[in-house]
Amino acid sequence: MSERLFIRLGKTSEHPCSWLVWSEQAQEIIASGELADAASLSSLAERAGNRPVDVLVPAANMTLTQIMLPEKGQRQALKALPYMLEESLATNVDNMHFVVGPREGEQLNVAAVAHEQMQLWLEWLHHAGLKVKRIVPDCLALPLDQCRWAAMSVGSEYLIRTSEGGGVSLPKAWSAIALPRLLSQVVQTNDDPISMASYSDDIDFSGVQVESKPLDLPMMVLAKGILNAPINLLSGVYKPKSEYSKQLFIWKNAAIVIMLAIVLALVNKGLAIHQLNNRTAELQAQSEVIFKLSLPAVNRIVNMRSQMDSQLRSMQGQGGGAVFFEMLDNLKPAFSKVPELKPNTLRFEANRNELRMQVTAKTYGQIEEFKAFVAKDYQLDGGAMNSSEDSVTSTLTLRIK
Repeated sequence: MSERLFIRLGKTSEHPCSWLVWSEQAQEIIASGELADAASLSSLAERAGNRPVDVLVPAANMTLTQIMLPEKGQRQALKALPYMLEESLATNVDNMHFVVGPREGEQLNVAAVAHEQMQLWLEWLHHAGLKVKRIVPDCLALPLDQCRWAAMSVGSEYLIRTSEGGGVSLPKAWSAIALPRLLSQVVQTNDDPISMASYSDDIDFSGVQVESKPLDLPMMVLAKGILNAPINLLSGVYKPKSEYSKQLFIWKNAAIVIMLAIVLALVNKGLAIHQLNNRTAELQAQSEVIFKLSLPAVNRIVNMRSQMDSQLRSMQGQGGGAVFFEMLDNLKPAFSKVPELKPNTLRFEANRNELRMQVTAKTYGQIEEFKAFVAKDYQLDGGAMNSSEDSVTSTLTLRIK
């Protein structure tokens, strides 16, 4: 994207905000303006579109400082950085957001801003529907342009960049007092004055060698320098998530839903198969019970279908299988009337339509009762009855009348 939207926020929500759309490819301003307050930022949402958005925030709302920190052992020392700056900050360091800037010899540049202030800026931008990639202290966007310092007049204040990663926002009313103190903090290696790149025509600082630069819109100067600024406050807990991560997160949720659906489908399928297997086992058990009732002489079931076919063939002889099943069906009421009587063996002579049964009951009376029911439909020849301690056995021959 060759066009970018640059926004400079005010010190408070009531202060005006400046903005500019810059084309990197054409090296020209597409549009610019100033909003009355932070609430008006929402008017930039449509203008932002898919353009990258870079934001400048007032250096007056934070502390840009340096700390002596040897390069050796820097990684371990950075963990204690907030407490190393505790005496120079008026706010509890636990409530501060720290961003490390570039190193200058033994000095390490550090930006410290209150979490409350960061959250306030992000709230303004979020409510305006603006997705920001970079938040930079405004003074650090001033190009040094081979000078030691850089300065610009913006409204009632001077923005002054004092090093690669340091700077201040100085009210003009305080400049006569504050500027000498600022200069006294600079370690001079020689008697030459500090060179300063000036981007305004009203800058005339005593003790500073001012080098005038081409005058342009303040936002234009800052827009050109923000991309090379050494500090981005959107770091640590405020680092924005990449679009790739967001898309990955969306697809991750979709994948979880799909996996859950697949698992539930497999569980449902497994339950259906389990229920079907149970039903099959029940039907198999019922079939074996019927088989044993019909053919009590068969002690072991190996292949019920094959064994049933074999028994039918032996009983059918030359034919008459239908008669056999008809006779069995007609005997069902008699067996129901005398449930204690059980058939031991069945043999059907197809050529004579004759069924021979060996039956067992508990008493003689039960066999006689059964014979009385059967005699109504069949010619019945009863054999001798043999008794044991707890049962009576007899052979019955039935013929169709």
